[in-house]
Amino acid sequence: MTDPVTDLAEQAAAALAADFPGLRQSHPRVIGAPLADVQLEPGADGLTARYTWELYTVFVHVSHEDHLNRDDPEDRSLHREVRAHAALLAASVTAAEDTKVRGHVEWPMLNQRPEMIFPAAHTVATADRSDPRFASAVLVTVGMALDHATIATQHAAQHAADAAEVVQWGRECPQGVRLSKWLRQKKTERAAARQDSTTDGQPELAE
Repeated sequence: MTDPVTDLAEQAAAALAADFPGLRQSHPRVIGAPLADVQLEPGADGLTARYTWELYTVFVHVSHEDHLNRDDPEDRSLHREVRAHAALLAASVTAAEDTKVRGHVEWPMLNQRPEMIFPAAHTVATADRSDPRFASAVLVTVGMALDHATIATQHAAQHAADAAEVVQWGRECPQGVRLSKWLRQKKTERAAARQDSTTDGQPELAE
């Protein structure tokens, strides 16, 4: 009979492989090791690892053992905090001509490694690194970090579109109208249009 605890790391690895095909541990790396075989590099501040999926790199940090159950002062069990954040290599943002130089500089420099950093995911794992629940917690946190990257990308895309719209409105500001008043009016109109769309054509409720 299979030990259900032993299965936890395998289950987490299978779930990640299904949602992020090709996800692999890139550091420390053991050739041919399964995803469930979590490897960590010790350091002064704790344990670290890196995972790679497409152009994303997930940086994992695991704290030293500590009493993390703040809700129960009587709980003396030890746990580790697992933190992971994803970074996306923005390969298109490299050359100086990609951006405008709006004032004086001696010269613009090449961005050697342009990255977008996404919000971190945090979980708590058992302190025992040999426990399959520990490996499961690390893998789960990696998946959460990639989820955060997806959510943040959607959020950033909407804000980028909104900002581009504001730039266009600025160009269209009628002569003699204060720009601040014009932008405020256009933003009010945009908010009202979005409110109408979220109510599926229902009459807008009176404020």
